Amino acid sequence: MTHGNRLAQYLASLLRVFEATRDKREAHRQASEILASMTSDPSVITAVLEQNLSSSGFFNQLHYPVVALQVERNAYYHLVANCWIPLPNRATNISTKAVHHHGTMLLSTATAWGPGYEHWLFTLPRETESLESVYSAAILERGPHPRHHVAFVDSFTAHLPFYPRSLTITLALWSSESPVNWKDHVKKLPILQKQSGRLRGLAAQLGLARQLDLKIVENFDFYPLGKGLCAMPARIEFRRGPNEDFLYSLFHVLQETGNESLVPLVRKRISEEKIDNPALVNRLLDDLESGRQIEGRLSAGHYGVPHLNFTAEELERALVR
Repeated sequence: MTHGNRLAQYLASLLRVFEATRDKREAHRQASEILASMTSDPSVITAVLEQNLSSSGFFNQLHYPVVALQVERNAYYHLVANCWIPLPNRATNISTKAVHHHGTMLLSTATAWGPGYEHWLFTLPRETESLESVYSAAILERGPHPRHHVAFVDSFTAHLPFYPRSLTITLALWSSESPVNWKDHVKKLPILQKQSGRLRGLAAQLGLARQLDLKIVENFDFYPLGKGLCAMPARIEFRRGPNEDFLYSLFHVLQETGNESLVPLVRKRISEEKIDNPALVNRLLDDLESGRQIEGRLSAGHYGVPHLNFTAEELERALVR
């Protein structure tokens, strides 16, 4: 059985669970067993890499702190493999982003590669009565998210991953908390997926977000400020870094996961479509084949951002005890 066929079987099993289970939390509970099996099967990462390397425009992406590998998106669930690149100094007590929740979305995350990272869950931050614009929250759970571990993040539950000490890959399974309806099928049409950001902004301006079940992010993100949390009215994302950094991180993932066998596929792909950085891709291919170490990269502005990257100690001081 090929790597792709095995991945297809896992995805079909997930779909059967979500199609047969109206209660989405129960669907995630059942899906956790499938995700755990996927983390123990090295063919999954190979198949996911192969799928992404074969997609048009993949090598021309700008860089984000996490290399996101799309696995499956349908009306019932969205599955993505997130490749977490460590900090240059390998610190593990620094947040990867702000404390945040996902509104009505449910998340199951399973560590499929690497040492994992520290993961915290919080109560939903609420504005304090004594100080305007200062929010309070308490820790629900904190601990490691090691390989093969599956964690669940409920709707309106804030959480936070910290940086790993080395490359870590997690499988992130997303779904709405509500039963699937016709709107979910419409929103997954390819033509709407390509324009999702623009359409979401237009719907917000017209006041149609609620009717269309679109997720408008407002007061979803928080960062420590003294003895409380400060909210971001609108989510502030990391700026995209250069394509060069994305390529280094991608080839770092290929090397660390032992997927040198995909070199012929990469050479085939770059011969078939226009690549923005062909010389660098070929140099990284040579490094991969020769066994020369390839380090992942975080771009300037991807770390050391105060409202997104803070220490565990700073966060502890801002939380309710």
